[in-house]
Amino acid sequence: MKSIYLLFAFLILVLSSCESQAVTGSVDAITFSTKLNTTKNAIVLDVRTPEEYASGYIGNAINIDYYKPSFKDEIKKLDKDKTYFVYCLAGGRSKSAYEVMKKEGFVKVYELNGGISEWQSSNLPLTVKPQ
Repeated sequence: MKSIYLLFAFLILVLSSCESQAVTGSVDAITFSTKLNTTKNAIVLDVRTPEEYASGYIGNAINIDYYKPSFKDEIKKLDKDKTYFVYCLAGGRSKSAYEVMKKEGFVKVYELNGGISEWQSSNLPLTVKPQ
């Protein structure tokens, strides 16, 4: 009887830990867009240069330049409990930014595979601020 209780407790522990882990990682443009549109309070991070950002960005993206020496410090200031959607031009910088965020303890991070180039190839909209 005691072993049944232990087994039951173990199953509850395993199932609850699986539920708390977010399934994140590198996703295609359509999945990125869908998850972004269905995630409450999502934060979009554009890790391109300010010049690239000015040419058009996704939604209400925050620009944190990956090449800036203070990049890691700026990432550390972000709320680790939020869900982040990270992209760059072609996927290289955002993949590296994703890895930095995971090492810093961020759990819910989606990275746009192929970057904004893939986003545009999928005919998804960009925001451009008027000059």
